[in-house]
Amino acid sequence: MELLSLAGNQLTSLPASLSALAGLKKLNLRHNLIAHIPGCVYSMKSLVFLQLACNRLENTADQIQALADLKILIVEGNCIHALPKMLCHLTKLELLNVDFNDIQSVPAEMHQLRRLEKLACHPLDKGLHIRHNPLLKPIKEVLDGDLQALYSYLKAT
Repeated sequence: MELLSLAGNQLTSLPASLSALAGLKKLNLRHNLIAHIPGCVYSMKSLVFLQLACNRLENTADQIQALADLKILIVEGNCIHALPKMLCHLTKLELLNVDFNDIQSVPAEMHQLRRLEKLACHPLDKGLHIRHNPLLKPIKEVLDGDLQALYSYLKAT
Protein backbone atom coordinates (compact mmCIF):
# COMPACT_ATOMS: atom_id res chain seq x y z
CA MET A 1 0.00 0.00 0.00
CA GLU A 2 1.33 3.42 -0.97
CA LEU A 3 -1.63 5.66 -0.02
CA LEU A 4 -3.73 5.71 3.13
CA SER A 5 -6.50 8.24 3.63
CA LEU A 6 -8.20 8.38 7.02
CA ALA A 7 -9.60 11.88 6.51
CA GLY A 8 -12.76 13.00 8.27
CA ASN A 9 -13.04 10.20 10.81
CA GLN A 10 -12.82 12.07 14.14
CA LEU A 11 -9.63 10.15 14.96
CA THR A 12 -7.63 11.28 17.97
CA SER A 13 -4.72 8.88 17.38
CA LEU A 14 -3.56 5.95 15.27
CA PRO A 15 -2.68 2.43 16.37
CA ALA A 16 1.03 1.70 16.78
CA SER A 17 0.60 -1.23 14.37
CA LEU A 18 0.44 1.25 11.47
CA SER A 19 4.20 1.77 11.90
CA ALA A 20 4.50 -1.48 9.91
CA LEU A 21 3.49 0.47 6.79
CA ALA A 22 7.11 1.24 6.01
CA GLY A 23 6.46 1.60 2.27
CA LEU A 24 3.62 4.09 2.65
CA LYS A 25 4.21 7.17 0.47
CA LYS A 26 1.11 9.30 1.15
CA LEU A 27 -0.83 9.69 4.39
CA ASN A 28 -3.96 11.84 4.64
CA LEU A 29 -5.20 12.54 8.17
CA ARG A 30 -7.07 15.77 7.31
CA HIS A 31 -10.18 16.75 9.32
CA ASN A 32 -9.73 14.63 12.41
CA LEU A 33 -9.22 15.46 16.10
CA ILE A 34 -5.49 14.72 16.32
CA ALA A 35 -3.62 16.83 18.91
CA HIS A 36 -0.15 15.27 18.40
CA ILE A 37 1.33 13.60 15.36
CA PRO A 38 0.96 9.88 16.16
CA GLY A 39 4.25 8.15 16.95
CA CYS A 40 3.70 5.50 14.28
CA VAL A 41 3.89 8.21 11.58
CA TYR A 42 7.59 8.78 12.34
CA SER A 43 8.24 5.12 11.44
CA MET A 44 6.84 5.64 7.95
CA LYS A 45 10.22 6.54 6.48
CA SER A 46 9.02 6.44 2.85
CA LEU A 47 6.41 9.19 3.28
CA VAL A 48 6.65 11.95 0.69
CA PHE A 49 3.20 13.45 1.45
CA LEU A 50 1.73 14.08 4.90
CA GLN A 51 -1.62 15.85 5.21
CA LEU A 52 -2.67 16.87 8.74
CA ALA A 53 -4.77 19.96 8.00
CA CYS A 54 -7.74 20.84 10.18
CA ASN A 55 -6.88 18.85 13.27
CA ARG A 56 -5.97 20.05 16.76
CA LEU A 57 -2.19 20.01 16.46
CA GLU A 58 -0.37 22.36 18.80
CA ASN A 59 3.13 21.48 17.63
CA THR A 60 5.17 19.54 15.16
CA ALA A 61 7.48 17.39 17.25
CA ASP A 62 11.24 17.26 16.72
CA GLN A 63 10.81 13.66 15.52
CA ILE A 64 9.53 15.12 12.25
CA GLN A 65 13.14 15.03 11.04
CA ALA A 66 12.79 11.22 10.78
CA LEU A 67 10.68 11.76 7.66
CA ALA A 68 13.67 12.70 5.52
CA ASP A 69 11.95 11.99 2.17
CA LEU A 70 8.97 14.24 2.89
CA LYS A 71 8.23 16.62 -0.01
CA ILE A 72 4.81 17.90 1.03
CA LEU A 73 3.75 18.70 4.59
CA ILE A 74 0.34 20.28 5.11
CA VAL A 75 -0.60 21.30 8.65
CA GLU A 76 -2.82 24.29 7.92
CA GLY A 77 -5.80 25.05 10.11
CA ASN A 78 -4.39 23.78 13.40
CA CYS A 79 -3.20 25.48 16.60
CA ILE A 80 0.56 25.26 16.03
CA HIS A 81 2.44 27.94 17.99
CA ALA A 82 5.97 27.54 16.59
CA LEU A 83 7.87 25.53 14.02
CA PRO A 84 10.65 23.36 15.44
CA LYS A 85 14.23 23.82 14.30
CA MET A 86 14.28 20.11 13.38
CA LEU A 87 11.77 20.81 10.62
CA CYS A 88 14.63 22.50 8.79
CA HIS A 89 16.30 19.09 8.36
CA LEU A 90 13.59 18.12 5.87
CA THR A 91 15.59 19.42 2.93
CA LYS A 92 13.41 17.68 0.33
CA LEU A 93 10.34 19.73 1.29
CA GLU A 94 8.84 21.45 -1.75
CA LEU A 95 5.57 22.50 -0.14
CA LEU A 96 5.10 23.44 3.51
CA ASN A 97 1.65 24.73 4.37
CA VAL A 98 1.29 26.18 7.87
CA ASP A 99 -1.44 28.72 6.99
CA PHE A 100 -4.13 29.47 9.58
CA ASN A 101 -2.26 28.45 12.72
CA ASP A 102 -1.04 30.37 15.78
CA ILE A 103 2.60 30.59 14.68
CA GLN A 104 4.42 33.52 16.24
CA SER A 105 7.97 32.71 15.12
CA VAL A 106 9.87 30.53 12.69
CA PRO A 107 13.38 29.11 13.07
CA ALA A 108 16.26 31.10 11.61
CA GLU A 109 17.35 27.88 9.86
CA MET A 110 14.38 28.01 7.46
CA HIS A 111 16.79 29.01 4.70
CA GLN A 112 18.04 25.38 4.72
CA LEU A 113 14.76 24.40 3.06
CA ARG A 114 16.09 25.36 -0.36
CA ARG A 115 13.34 23.58 -2.30
CA LEU A 116 10.75 25.95 -0.84
CA GLU A 117 11.28 28.42 -3.65
CA LYS A 118 8.66 31.07 -2.88
CA LEU A 119 6.05 32.36 -0.48
CA ALA A 120 2.95 30.66 -1.82
CA CYS A 121 -0.66 31.81 -1.73
CA HIS A 122 -2.62 29.41 -3.94
CA PRO A 123 -3.27 26.07 -2.17
CA LEU A 124 -1.68 24.03 -4.96
CA ASP A 125 1.44 26.18 -5.28
CA LYS A 126 4.71 24.71 -4.12
CA GLY A 127 6.61 26.81 -1.62
CA LEU A 128 6.03 28.11 1.89
CA HIS A 129 2.44 28.85 2.91
CA ILE A 130 2.60 30.89 6.14
CA ARG A 131 -0.20 33.44 5.85
CA HIS A 132 -2.81 34.04 8.53
CA ASN A 133 -0.53 33.55 11.52
CA PRO A 134 0.16 36.10 14.29
CA LEU A 135 3.87 36.27 13.46
CA LEU A 136 5.97 38.36 15.80
CA LYS A 137 9.16 37.40 13.99
CA PRO A 138 9.55 37.88 11.10
CA ILE A 139 7.63 41.06 10.85
CA LYS A 140 4.72 41.31 8.45
CA GLU A 141 6.59 43.64 6.08
CA VAL A 142 9.17 40.93 5.43
CA LEU A 143 6.47 38.41 4.56
CA ASP A 144 4.96 40.87 2.14
CA GLY A 145 8.25 40.58 0.23
CA ASP A 146 9.53 37.32 -1.20
CA LEU A 147 11.09 34.21 0.31
CA GLN A 148 14.62 35.61 -0.07
CA ALA A 149 13.59 38.63 2.01
CA LEU A 150 12.33 36.27 4.69
CA TYR A 151 15.54 34.21 4.69
CA SER A 152 17.73 37.33 4.77
CA TYR A 153 15.74 38.65 7.71
CA LEU A 154 16.04 35.36 9.60
CA LYS A 155 19.80 35.13 9.01
CA ALA A 156 20.33 38.71 10.25
CA THR A 157 18.45 38.26 13.53
